[in-house]
Amino acid sequence: MLKLFQRDEALGRGIRLIQWTFDPLELRNAHFNLNRLGAICREYQPNLYGVTTSPLHRGLATDRLLAEWHLDSARAVGAIENLVKDPVEAPARIELPAELEHWQGEGSSQVGVVQARVRGEFTKWFAKGYAAVGLRTTPGNRAYLLTPWSDF
Repeated sequence: MLKLFQRDEALGRGIRLIQWTFDPLELRNAHFNLNRLGAICREYQPNLYGVTTSPLHRGLATDRLLAEWHLDSARAVGAIENLVKDPVEAPARIELPAELEHWQGEGSSQVGVVQARVRGEFTKWFAKGYAAVGLRTTPGNRAYLLTPWSDF
């Protein structure tokens, strides 16, 4: 509700784009941002805040994806109005292990290994002009979905 209120306020002021960052390993946030709001990501920011002592960051680099929410785009409207039931198919995927949340909960060093791989894959695809447009979650499978993207 808060995001929809922000959207209405922004559109009423002539603002058509809102941006924010989120941790690419926090899959609930990714699902909400990409699938439910219709945001896209085309920029990966490695260690944006530096390594902190916060227990939220678990001693990892504070890597972030930049979410772009084009408020009046067909994509955002379709997501908000629940017109798109499942994330789109996409020619590229970044797979995440089913054990990721378990590893995060126990502070496993595997999370750092996953973070490094994900950083490399996002960097590669974004350099080729792709955007993250969805997160598919099925039993035993979690993957960011990427597709070629252009503003033109």
